[in-house]
Amino acid sequence: MHPLARIQIPAPDFAEPTLYVRLRNGEIQPNGVRLKIGGTASFDTAFGVFSAGRWARLTSIDDVVVRMNITGHARVDFVSFAGGVDTVIASTESGDALTCANIHQLSPESFYVVVTALEDGVVVHSGEWGTTAAPVRDVHLGVAITTFNRQEYVLKTIDRLVDLEANVPIVHGHLKVLVADNARNLEPNIPAGAPVRVIPNPNLGGAGGFARGLIEFRNEGWSTHVVFMDDDISLEPESIVRTIALLTYATSPDLCIHGAMMSEEQPWLQFEAGSWYEFKAVYPLRAIGRGVDLRHRSEVLHDQLEHEMAYSAWWYTVFPMHIAKENPLPVFVRGDDVAFGLMHTGEHTVTMNGICVWHADFALKNNPSSLYYEVRNFALIDTLVFDDHKARHLAWRYLGFGFRNAYSHRYASAEYMIWGMKDFLAGPEEWMKINHSNKHDEVRQVSEEKAAPLTEELKSLGFSPPRPKWIRLGGYLMSPFIAAGSWLPKFLRSENVGVAQIDVRAVGLAIRHDKILYRHPRFEEGFICERDYKRFRKIQREVFTTTLQLLRNYRKLKKQYRDMYPTMVSDAAWQTRFDS
Repeated sequence: MHPLARIQIPAPDFAEPTLYVRLRNGEIQPNGVRLKIGGTASFDTAFGVFSAGRWARLTSIDDVVVRMNITGHARVDFVSFAGGVDTVIASTESGDALTCANIHQLSPESFYVVVTALEDGVVVHSGEWGTTAAPVRDVHLGVAITTFNRQEYVLKTIDRLVDLEANVPIVHGHLKVLVADNARNLEPNIPAGAPVRVIPNPNLGGAGGFARGLIEFRNEGWSTHVVFMDDDISLEPESIVRTIALLTYATSPDLCIHGAMMSEEQPWLQFEAGSWYEFKAVYPLRAIGRGVDLRHRSEVLHDQLEHEMAYSAWWYTVFPMHIAKENPLPVFVRGDDVAFGLMHTGEHTVTMNGICVWHADFALKNNPSSLYYEVRNFALIDTLVFDDHKARHLAWRYLGFGFRNAYSHRYASAEYMIWGMKDFLAGPEEWMKINHSNKHDEVRQVSEEKAAPLTEELKSLGFSPPRPKWIRLGGYLMSPFIAAGSWLPKFLRSENVGVAQIDVRAVGLAIRHDKILYRHPRFEEGFICERDYKRFRKIQREVFTTTLQLLRNYRKLKKQYRDMYPTMVSDAAWQTRFDS
């Protein structure tokens, strides 16, 4: 049997065990699930199911085999799910492997296993899905990790990958890890002979670290596929196992894989499983699969056709080396993965149950410096990728989002957006002169609009109740004519602090409130923004000035950036940056 995926029992202290197993009359112990007589362990879970429909479409396998590792007398049922109906297709009490001989004929949506204890003290240790089909290709997976002072996370990831490569047969000899250390201070404890390299690198952001890893793997010639993986994630090691298995049997040599992002704070919540990109919109990113609760069996059992996606984020994205003939753009952060997906990998990318990472909430990481990169880099991406992208599209986004920030007292965000637009308007020759490490040190020197622990007084403030939609719409329309509330008579203003979620622009609240607390909905963190009319007027002038420059010069800039693109992503250009 060739392994395809493992059935695992979570650690006893894992926050959401129903992602792995559903129990009746049983408990999770260090060596597995212990069941009382009549108790069951059902693996119709996010990490327990075998997504048979997707495997049938994407791979060459015909049969599926499952084998459980159990101590004690128990019955194992091999269950097929299709059309809302669960059907037991095979059972054993002897511990034999169970087989579905032809998944195409059966047409299941998914498979799972149920173990029923026939005596007290049965322990379910683990299980494995597999096939007798011959592998299509020999996969050599290079893992590229970029890190900058995230030792707490990245050292755990390295340890997990080392353990996986040493002890799991499907991974052993098929995995190499390269860590680009942008802080040049990482000191992992790597066992002798472990396939891990740490390369000190200038702080060139995620793009620079991943470009370094990609070039190294390309020059080495060993890897058939590469994984780009963030340094601030909690990796589910099973993701690597299933990635190698899926690539081994994939019918398309171009197949790329995206690992879904799960919430570190709410580990059952899926934040994103791929994304679409709408270049004409004010908010171009369109997440797929956001807000899905993976504790619900219907979410993991039902088969869905693969979503069309534009790109996959670099917390976990996998692609074959022959697709990666070009390096990432030198954009430091924000949008490097978007550009790479739009240009190379997005159209070939799929997701799969059990391939995921956990990541901290992005709302706590976003701040004005993020918007500098977002405005600058997304303008470059749109210019390079979309032939029919026009000046008016970029101007609409810039004005629209700039309006939301300036008119909601988020002045620092608006100022950083202006800075980003000015750097884009400077053109590709100036872009190539940027020392990204120095630029980032300059950009991140912002003390405003950054989440911090709230005082007891601010903690006591509840969110301002939302107004009816027609009132909010009226507020948006009125705001430009009353300078975001600055010209509103004092008797119409509120002396209270308005309270909004940290990831919104509270234009309506800003009309009546001189102070707004932007706070996280689940954590006691946030920041205060306060009305400043002089600052508001200066921002307005600069936004309109830069917009006029954009409208006048965009056609010329687009040609210049496109002509410069081969140089921007070349090995030689990146090597110059590595040597700096």
